[in-house]
Amino acid sequence: MTEETAPQEEFVEPGERRRGGGMCGAIGCLLIIGVLVAGIAGTFFVGESLEPLADRYLWAPHDVVREYLVAYEEGDFERARRFVCSEIKSAGLPDPSAPVGDPNSWTASVSDQFPYPRPDGQVAIYYRVRSGLGERGAQALLEREEGGWRICAVDRG
Repeated sequence: MTEETAPQEEFVEPGERRRGGGMCGAIGCLLIIGVLVAGIAGTFFVGESLEPLADRYLWAPHDVVREYLVAYEEGDFERARRFVCSEIKSAGLPDPSAPVGDPNSWTASVSDQFPYPRPDGQVAIYYRVRSGLGERGAQALLEREEGGWRICAVDRG
């Protein structure tokens, strides 16, 4: 071999890293990204399928009200319907903002996690509605049904 055709070795200072082998680095990065995306997607789908079990065994009344408010605000009425009593499912969903007026846009959040006992085995969870009309309180009345808590009415707080 002549000097011109002989492979040239790259001189690397001690403590420096060699360049090259980028293919393994790129494949490794792609593999890690793929695993992360699959993990996030799996968590989402497993979470969606396990929600009924959480509702039945883990959620307290304030959790049900919080999930109902979020679903109603997002316009996910099919999901919101899962959190109401069977007697009012066909009549329509109770509007969480109805007890405080008729605002065009509003947000609501649970203000007190303690369930206040009411007659006939119901409990009340207080929540706040914020809108252009100001901030006002309301309460959701819940009953135990189908192994979980269900919202049967909303009323002024």
